[in-house]
Amino acid sequence: MLDIARVIRRSNNDRFDTVFFFDKTNEDVIETQRRIPGSIGFPDDFVDLVLREDPEEDAPLDSNAPLNPPEEGEDTHEVRTAQLQTSLRRDFKRAFPFDVLNLDLEQFFLVPGDEFPGRMFRALRKLFEWQRRALPGAQRKTVDGFSLMFTTQIGPPNLTEEYLNMLRDRLTENLARDADLLPLFQTRTGLADVRLLQETQFEMFFKLGVPKVLASILKEEDWYVDATQGIRTYEFERPRQGGSYKMLHFVMDVVRQKPPYDRRDLRAPTADAEAAYQEVVRQFITEPEIVVTLETIDQDSLQRSLELIKARRRKYCPECPEG
Repeated sequence: MLDIARVIRRSNNDRFDTVFFFDKTNEDVIETQRRIPGSIGFPDDFVDLVLREDPEEDAPLDSNAPLNPPEEGEDTHEVRTAQLQTSLRRDFKRAFPFDVLNLDLEQFFLVPGDEFPGRMFRALRKLFEWQRRALPGAQRKTVDGFSLMFTTQIGPPNLTEEYLNMLRDRLTENLARDADLLPLFQTRTGLADVRLLQETQFEMFFKLGVPKVLASILKEEDWYVDATQGIRTYEFERPRQGGSYKMLHFVMDVVRQKPPYDRRDLRAPTADAEAAYQEVVRQFITEPEIVVTLETIDQDSLQRSLELIKARRRKYCPECPEG
C-alpha cells in the first residue's frame, strides 16, 4: 500500500531495504519479507526491544562482529539469547533516523499494570531520541522532520490515578495558558471542567488527552508537530469475538526544533515550537475526529486500491496466496 502511494520506494538495488518492521515470530517475519522483498524484520516485541538494557549502548557498534560471550559469563543458551536480543536492538537503533514511523499498537498506550509513566511512553521517548541520530555518511547530517502515525485502542477505562492525573493535568494546563481555549473546549465537549469530562465522557477525554501527550513527548525530545496539518485523528472499529473495540489513528508531520537543543543556551523549547504546539492543541480541541465506517468509505475507490495492492503483491510474491 505504501509502495503504491509512493511513500516508500525501492533502493538502487531494487529492494525495500529501508523498510523495517516487527512481527511475533521468525515465521511471520519470513512471510512478510516474501511480500516486501528486501525488508528487514525483527521477531520481537517492539516495546521490549526498545527498552532492553544495553550497558554499552553508546559504544561503537559493529553488528557484523561475531557474538562472543561476555568475559565473565558462561557460554550458555541463556547468554547467547541475551546477546542476540542485544544485537537485535543495536541493529534497530543503527537504522535510525526514519522518514516515516508507523506505530500500530496491539496493546493499550497506557497500561494500568505498567510502572508510571508506562512502557510505551518510555519507548516513545527513546524512539524520538534515536530520530535525532545522524544519517550514515561522512557529513553526519540529521533529518529535519518525519511523518508519524500512531494507532492505539481507546482505553482502558480503569486507568490508575497517576495516568488520569497526567492526562487531566496536561489538558488543564493548556486551558489555563490560553483563555480562548475554554469556550472552544466547552463547544466540543459541553463541559467546562476536565475532571468532569473524564468522569462522564471518558472516550472524549481520551481522544483529547492522548494527542496532547504525544505532542508533549515530541516537544521534550526537541521535535514539534507541524501546525500546518496538525494532528489528524481517525476513529474506526476492529472486530473481536463477540463484538468490536474502538481504535484511534493519529497522523502528523513532525519537525525538528531549530536550532537544535545542543546549539541553544537553554534546553527549553524554541519559540516556534511553542507557538506550533499551542496551535496544534487548539486544532485537536476544535476539530472532531474522522469516523471511518463502511458507510463513509468510497467503495469504488477502495476496490481500486485493493486491486492495485493485489497486483503489486502478485508482482513481488507470485507464489503467495491471494487474500
